Amino acid sequence: MRPPSATVDPHSPGPRVEILEPLRGLAALAVAWFHFSNGGNLVDAGTWLQTTGSGGWRGVEVFFVISGFILPFSMHRGGFRLATDAGRFIAKRVIRLDPPYVVAIVVTLLLWVASSLAPGFQGTMPTVTLPQLLAHLGYLNAFLGYEWLNPVFWTLAVEFQFYLLVALLYPLLAHARPAVRVATLAAFAASAFLPTGDTVVFHYAPLFALGAATFHLRSGHVPTWPYLALVAGLAATTGFLFDPIIAALGAATALAIGYVRVPRLPVLGWLGTISYSFYLLHVPIGGRVVNLGARFADSVPEQLAVL
Repeated sequence: MRPPSATVDPHSPGPRVEILEPLRGLAALAVAWFHFSNGGNLVDAGTWLQTTGSGGWRGVEVFFVISGFILPFSMHRGGFRLATDAGRFIAKRVIRLDPPYVVAIVVTLLLWVASSLAPGFQGTMPTVTLPQLLAHLGYLNAFLGYEWLNPVFWTLAVEFQFYLLVALLYPLLAHARPAVRVATLAAFAASAFLPTGDTVVFHYAPLFALGAATFHLRSGHVPTWPYLALVAGLAATTGFLFDPIIAALGAATALAIGYVRVPRLPVLGWLGTISYSFYLLHVPIGGRVVNLGARFADSVPEQLAVL
């Protein structure tokens, strides 16, 4: 693999960034472990088993850093041009990501109805309106005041906003002048201070910017020391806006993408490959498995077995 300081031919597919799949897989697993161990009635409160998953929700931030890297990195390798490629770029993202998303919506609804018909059902009855359902198709629920059918869908809305934004910002992110590239990253990160709320991509801008800074490293736009200074500044901003753990996790993810070279890892690579579908379905399917297991698992070893 080329060293980070080498320039990558933008029209060459280049080598795979193998670290991405393990990072995706671990992030998805962390979020699922959080929901299973802290979001239901399986694990007893205050036990060490519950503690193991208490911070797993931060896997979402890892996804944001990965997206901040992989989108401009792939656009660079594909020779992206805003005037000719923006529509195709968005269409490709929709074609790739929306079919599993729509299937997950259908599965969620079917399981909700099936659960409500089961003997002893104690949850809320299915109450979905057509506007609420249609809002999912545009990732608009938070803006229109509708509840998500699946609690993880809000992150897909933030990701989709980033797809639109990076298509517009890419000419500045990959500008020939270093000052323009750095100013674009800094302005994007600073947008997190706007009073937009946590349903808007700008709220998470420093995390996406950590990935974008790593794109500059891996594509040869910036050498090591300026890159490390960028990571330090973006991590400090993240820590100020969120918390030190998210800042450290975001910086570690960026540095791993930038510098860690690994062979293809079969298990983690496989988990990364299925991470999107796993992420979409772990609540409606896995959550029901956990709730069912809670009826029979009283001890910690039994609860661990269910998990």
